[in-house]
Amino acid sequence: MSEMVQNIPFQLETADAILYSCITPAFIWSLEDGTLIKANTLGYEMLTIDVAQNSGQPIHMQTYIRNWNEIEEFGNHSLWLDFQLEGAGVRSVQVRNSYLSESDRILLTVVLDRKWQTENVNEQLFDSFNRIIRHASLTFCSRTDFAENIESFLDTVTVELNLEDFILLPDEIFKQYDLYDKINAFTQQKPIVRMLKESGIDFTNYPDAKLSGISLPDSESISGWLIYPVVTGDQRLGYFLFKSRRSTHRLTEFYRILLDVLSIEMSELFEHMEMTKSLYQSEFENSLNAQIINNISEGVIITNSDFQIVYMNRIASLMFGFSPTDVIGHPLDNLLVSAGGVRKLVADLSGPESGSDLSSAIQYFHRRSGESFPCFIRLSSLKFDRENSYTIFVLSDVTESEESRLKTEQLAQRAFLGDFASLLAHEIRNPINNINIWVQNIKSQSKEDDEVFKAAHRIEEDSMRVSQLISNILAFSRPLKLNLEETDLTQYLNDILERWKINFARADIKVYFANSDGIPKIMMDPRSLEQVFNNLIGNSVDALDGKGGTIAFKLGLYDSDSGRKQVQISISDNGPGIPDEMIDHIFEPFVTSKKKGNGWGLALSKRIITSHRGTIQVKSYPGGTVFDIFLPLNSGG
Repeated sequence: MSEMVQNIPFQLETADAILYSCITPAFIWSLEDGTLIKANTLGYEMLTIDVAQNSGQPIHMQTYIRNWNEIEEFGNHSLWLDFQLEGAGVRSVQVRNSYLSESDRILLTVVLDRKWQTENVNEQLFDSFNRIIRHASLTFCSRTDFAENIESFLDTVTVELNLEDFILLPDEIFKQYDLYDKINAFTQQKPIVRMLKESGIDFTNYPDAKLSGISLPDSESISGWLIYPVVTGDQRLGYFLFKSRRSTHRLTEFYRILLDVLSIEMSELFEHMEMTKSLYQSEFENSLNAQIINNISEGVIITNSDFQIVYMNRIASLMFGFSPTDVIGHPLDNLLVSAGGVRKLVADLSGPESGSDLSSAIQYFHRRSGESFPCFIRLSSLKFDRENSYTIFVLSDVTESEESRLKTEQLAQRAFLGDFASLLAHEIRNPINNINIWVQNIKSQSKEDDEVFKAAHRIEEDSMRVSQLISNILAFSRPLKLNLEETDLTQYLNDILERWKINFARADIKVYFANSDGIPKIMMDPRSLEQVFNNLIGNSVDALDGKGGTIAFKLGLYDSDSGRKQVQISISDNGPGIPDEMIDHIFEPFVTSKKKGNGWGLALSKRIITSHRGTIQVKSYPGGTVFDIFLPLNSGG
C-alpha cells in the first residue's frame, strides 16, 4: 500500500471492505496522476496484472483507460470508459465513479456489467480471433483487395491484440504482382524495420512457419520482437513482425495459431494471383492490349476451355448491353443464346484443321433489352499448352446491312407486285366496265319490282365494289405525286370538321377540337391529306355505330427524339377499340375490322403520311382508339 493510501481520509479496512463487496471489477485510483492505489481480484484479472510480479511498481490507469479525461471532476456519476485490454483490444465498459476524497481526487471506479464476473481472457481472445479472421478473409481475397486493405488489416491486428505493432515485411515475390513497393511505403517508416535493415540481419536463418524471437548482438531495443516467416511450398512470401505488451505461454500459443491461419490466407492469395498470371503477364501488356481491342470496331469475347467468359471488350459490351463485370466468369451460353448451345455453335463453325480453326457465319443473338439482332461471328482458337486453351469470338453487328439487304429485297418484291397488280387491274377494269354497261341496259328495260331488275342492281353494286378495289390497287401501286401548298392546319381541320357537321349530328356524335397557339403553316398536299382525315373520321363514325359518342381532335407541337420540331394531330374516339390481334397489322392492305370494309383506307393513309415525311401511330384499348399523325414543320418531298 503506497503512502497515498495512508493519507486518504478513511480506514484501510474500509477500502478493503468496499473493494471486497464489489462483485465486478473495482479500482481505487488517483485522478491526479493516474496511479492505481488498489483493486479487487476481479479488477487485477481484468487488467491481467500479476500483483506479485508488479509489487512495488506503480500501475498507471491511463495506460488502460483511453478516455480517462472524460471523467467528471466531482460528484458521483456513471459513464462508459474505453479499456485497452490484453488480447481483447479496446472494450467499452460502463462504470460507476464515486469520489472517496474530492480534495485529493481519489476515485472509486466500479464496473457495472455483471458479465465480468464470469467472462475470461480466453473468450476475449476468441472474439478478437474471429474479428481478425473476418478482416483477413476480405483482405486476402484478391490482389486488389489486398492492395487496398492490407494497411488497415495490420492496424486492426495491432489494436485487437493490444500489440506495440504488427508489421508485414514483403519478400521479392511481391514485386511480380506490383505490390512490393506499396507495402514497403508504410513498413519502411517503422523504427524497428529501419533498425533491422541497418543491422543487415539475415531473415533466411529463421525457420519457415515458426514463431521465433528476434535477437541482435548488443541490442536491447530488439527484445520482445517476434518473427514468423510466411511460406507457400518452398517459396517465402514475407515475414510477420510484432511485439506483445505481455508475454505468457497462453498468448504465445494463441499468436502461433493465428499466424498459421494468416499464412494459409496469404498462400491462397498468391495461388489465386498465380492462376491469372498466364492471362495477364503485366499491367502494361494488359493496358496496351485493352487499348487495341477496345478501339477496334468489332466486339471481342474470349473464353477459356470451359467456355467461361474471361474477357469482353467495349464494343461487345455496347453490343449486348452488359458491362464486362456482369459477364466475366459466367458461361458464354448465358450471353450467346443459340439452339444447341455454344459448344454446338463452335463445332458447327470450326474448320477442318483443329489446330488453327478460323470460321465465320451470321447468327441471331439477343441484347439485354430482349431485342434480336443479326451478328457476323468469326471464331479462332488460342492454345498455350494442353491445359490453357482459349476461344476468341469476333462479333460484328450487321443489323444495318442486314436491314438494308432485307429492305432492298422488300422494295424489289413490292415493285414487282406493284407492276403485276397494275397490269392485273388494267386487265380486269375493261371487263368490269362492259359488265356495268350491260347491267344498266338490263335495268333500263326492266321495272324496279321485277326480279330481273333486283338481280341486275345487285350485280351493279358488286361491280362498283370491284371497280373501287381496282382504283385503290392502282392508286397504291403508282408513285404518289404531291402538290404542296403552304397551309394553316388549324383552319384546314376546322373546314373538314364543318363538312362532317351534318353526319356528326345525324349520328349523335359530339366533336371537340383543341389546338395550341402559334402553330406555324406547313407545306402539305391538302387533297391527299383530306383523304387521310376523311378516312380516319369515317372509321371513328363507323366504330360508334350510330349509338352516339365522342370524337376529339388535338393539334400541337412535338419534339421528336432526333430533335426535329413536328406538328402532332391526334384523332380519338370512345368506340370499342381495335382487336389486339389486328393492331400490329392495321396499316397493311386488306386488314379491316369493319364488316363492309376492304382494308385499303389505312394502308393508303399511311402511304400519304409517309410521302409527307411523317408518321402515323395507333393506340387502342377497350373503350377507345387514338391515331397520332406527326408531320415535320418543313413537310414535303
